[in-house]
Amino acid sequence: MSIRKRNIELTSLEEWFRLAGPKSPDQWVDDRSAKEVARAWLEGKGVLPSEVNTALNGHSAFGSVFSWHAEPETKLPFDKVAGETRNTDLAVHAQDAHGEYLIAVEAKADEPFSDTIGKTLEDALERYLQNNKSNGINRIQALTQALVGARATGDPPVKDLRYQLFTGCAGALCEANQRGYKRTLFLVHEFVTTRTVDENHRRNAADLDLFVHRLSHGAVKSIASGDIQGPFNVPGAPLLSNPGILYIGKVSRDLRNRTRTGE
Repeated sequence: MSIRKRNIELTSLEEWFRLAGPKSPDQWVDDRSAKEVARAWLEGKGVLPSEVNTALNGHSAFGSVFSWHAEPETKLPFDKVAGETRNTDLAVHAQDAHGEYLIAVEAKADEPFSDTIGKTLEDALERYLQNNKSNGINRIQALTQALVGARATGDPPVKDLRYQLFTGCAGALCEANQRGYKRTLFLVHEFVTTRTVDENHRRNAADLDLFVHRLSHGAVKSIASGDIQGPFNVPGAPLLSNPGILYIGKVSRDLRNRTRTGE
């Protein structure tokens, strides 16, 4: 039960920052997601964060974790398109009574899940008009086909969904498939802090709800903090021939009243 990067076990925030810190050092601050997800997963010294453990034990497809190991800032490619590869904040390989599975952790303070599909597609089109070798449009088409497929009556339009939720789930499913895992959990780990804004938390909650609504064609319309929803059976093609079963969860940690006792 360890967290490693470049084959080095991470036991402190200093080591995490040095080996797996954010691209911009100014993102490594108290009460923002990069540093707080590191703190949350390190503090248990081999024990899962309590909010994660509670959520896992609350869903019949999961349960107590026997063993786990994790790597922060893990590349999880889902296609062969050139460009920046999808990174997950923490890739956790876990084992419980049901077998092995992947938890792809997406850490959030109150940052959005990137732009909408509509805005991302617009930007991709502009890039294509400047350079017809750009593959951004093809990537968006493949992602939406693989995860949500055709729109059913009552489904929210795909243009309103957040692009990062697509790349996060697709990258996690592809990694799990390569490992032979049958279950994939995309887990949003939210941090409510003195630096975050409640309106932004509500926006993110609404965006996650909209995504699972479309993913399930209305069978699941929301994910409360502490919940795991699923199974979601996604189309898979053209990115995956055998996508396995997708679950989506959300856990939160409220840090607004904490007393800091040092690193």
